[in-house]
Amino acid sequence: MNQDHEAVETEQSSESMSGYTAEHSYEYAAVHPAYLEENETDTEEINCWGDSITEGYGSDGLTYPEVLEELTGIPVRNLGVGGEDSMEILRRSVAYGSQEEDILVIQMGDNGGWRDIRQLIRQYHELITKAGTDRYIIISSTDDPNDFDQIWGYTMEPVGLENTWYEEAFEKEFGEHLFNGRKDLIEHGLQLNGLRRTETDYMRAKRGYISLQLRNPWIDNTHLNEDGYYALAYGVFEKGKELGYW
Repeated sequence: MNQDHEAVETEQSSESMSGYTAEHSYEYAAVHPAYLEENETDTEEINCWGDSITEGYGSDGLTYPEVLEELTGIPVRNLGVGGEDSMEILRRSVAYGSQEEDILVIQMGDNGGWRDIRQLIRQYHELITKAGTDRYIIISSTDDPNDFDQIWGYTMEPVGLENTWYEEAFEKEFGEHLFNGRKDLIEHGLQLNGLRRTETDYMRAKRGYISLQLRNPWIDNTHLNEDGYYALAYGVFEKGKELGYW
């Protein structure tokens, strides 16, 4: 696969969000309740930061944070806003304040906001550092590698369960804190939902693509349906157990 992915264009180039104060319109806050969330409690919560995947776009109302709350028994805040890039998510998290008592689940980068993978990784680190917690899970992209709209880069090479260039970079940087969403959904997503693996699913898996039974394919190669979001939540739940978070 092409490894030269450091020329990704973005309108957001600031490296640090120190001193940021959030100013968002009333209309936008009304559409996206995550902007109304305030850090009002000192009790342990799970804060899920992200874009439309976290928000739950593509399902009929089921979100992975909702399922994660049911699985863990810990209050979960869905802090996902569709369409936000990584810089916007970082800014909102910094404005949210201390999260030292909380567990973070973060998935960002699919909408840009970074020039190269090193900058995106720095943004993840800044979000975690400013939150003040060492308990976090990073979800890598659930894009299929052949999605020509994705910012990660388009390829028709069969990836299978090997790491893509960006998954490899995340794994090297975050180690045990990384949950590889794409690979986990390929391996376990159908079984978790009691779905039969078809010949098409086998062929897609060999190429590194998630089953269409877990997606809303008329939308794109990124967003999931209810079965996909359930499997994503279960995978995050298992990763949190592995890390001793619940």
